[in-house]
Amino acid sequence: MTAGDLGRFDVVVVGAGTGGLCVAIEAAAAGASVLVVDKLTDVGGMLHIANGEFSGAGTRRQAARGIDDTPERHFDDVMRLSHGKADRDLVWQTVRAQGDTVDWLESEGFDFDPATPGLVHGHEVYSVPRTYWGVEFGRSVLRVLRRRLDDAVRSGSVRLLLGTRIRSAVLDDGRVTGVAGTGSDGREVVAYGDAVVLATGGYDANPALRNEFLPPGCEDAIVACLDHATGDGLAMAVEIGADVSRDGFFIPVMGLIPDPGRSGFAVDYREAFLEFAPAYRTPYEIWVNRDGGRFVAEDGTSPEHRERALLRQPGLALHVVWDRAIAETAEPLIRNGAGDWTRERMLSECASDRWIVAADTLRELAERLGVDAAALTETVERYNAAVRAGHDPEHGRTTLPMPIETPPFYGITSIAASLLSRDGLRVNGDLAVLDREGAPIPGLFAVGEVLGNNVFAGDNYVGGMSVTPAMTLGRLLGARLAADRPAAGQEVP
Repeated sequence: MTAGDLGRFDVVVVGAGTGGLCVAIEAAAAGASVLVVDKLTDVGGMLHIANGEFSGAGTRRQAARGIDDTPERHFDDVMRLSHGKADRDLVWQTVRAQGDTVDWLESEGFDFDPATPGLVHGHEVYSVPRTYWGVEFGRSVLRVLRRRLDDAVRSGSVRLLLGTRIRSAVLDDGRVTGVAGTGSDGREVVAYGDAVVLATGGYDANPALRNEFLPPGCEDAIVACLDHATGDGLAMAVEIGADVSRDGFFIPVMGLIPDPGRSGFAVDYREAFLEFAPAYRTPYEIWVNRDGGRFVAEDGTSPEHRERALLRQPGLALHVVWDRAIAETAEPLIRNGAGDWTRERMLSECASDRWIVAADTLRELAERLGVDAAALTETVERYNAAVRAGHDPEHGRTTLPMPIETPPFYGITSIAASLLSRDGLRVNGDLAVLDREGAPIPGLFAVGEVLGNNVFAGDNYVGGMSVTPAMTLGRLLGARLAADRPAAGQEVP
């Protein structure tokens, strides 16, 4: 074995996020030797910032709360919410086992939020409560996976190699037999495996690559994911002939704040985001586009309706407008997972000139926001008339608590954001990566966001259909690869 040769393993997993950790944990539990490689210095990927919501039907937790649910009903909901555009075979393969994943997490001591299972109103909701999350959101999931991984590392069944960036596949007569890359010390490294699993996540932190997949006119979307999501695994597979979906779907995450210090990126939503869902906060403000006009009912109950309305606005931008009386009355517009945005903190933020702009007149506010001043003034006047009349003839808003008329006036800009990669590697039902002719690339598999979210959510967001397929299919793939590994001394076909 040369200095850069890491040896041979039954399974080599590239990426130590949700899917990759589940592959490794289950493969090791079934007796396989596993190498997990990640370019970061810690495991977990997006779980460090994700809400970590997962979904599953027919669980013990549902039964204990008298909720009647089945995987078939879950499947029907996914196909309804995805407008029939999700991959039916892959959706069924994961949904039929997601209840088992939820029960497995429970058996592993997962710290469920007491409100779960629940309905999540940030996107279109399921017909019954079947979504779960932890008290520490994604970090609650990571806590369970890290504990299981640490056990496997201590037992010697898993070798964990962090700070190592994999750049290429090793091929032998058309079969992927390993991977090569660069270690933390700059040394070239190579590892061999009977199976190689790409679990490298998405590409949204690489705007140039992301924009190749976005529909025309969506390039202004800001990036909301962590910096590591640069599409390395996708690029590596494409280099050896893998096929990639190009569905042209994009639906934004709303409520993200552009980072003043980093053009094209959002403020970390662990610190701050704007709460737009009326199920969680009564809206007092109005939203206007760059032309100064309202474009949607701010209290609408359909997240998809407002998300698609935002896509039609110039620059994918909206500007939230309110006044001092609202600032002193309403619940804080800015939220985060820690729940530490109080009204007092919000009032202080209004005066900080960091994300929120303030002005004594609507015309001055419009100039600071980059909005048509005359149009904004007219829009606010019409909205105030609607408040007094108790009826919004323009957009049908029914929540009309207060006029916007008490200076100073405030505004904050939010831009449609990309968080999950929509497109990704094409795979078959065994999660084998397909080439451009639709044939499996021998030895190469993929799981998690590197597949793209479209296969599980179509052209929409569907509750729990990112984290849960990564866990569920990752566990199934790990167990299957362990069962299929060659016997000692047997040649790999």
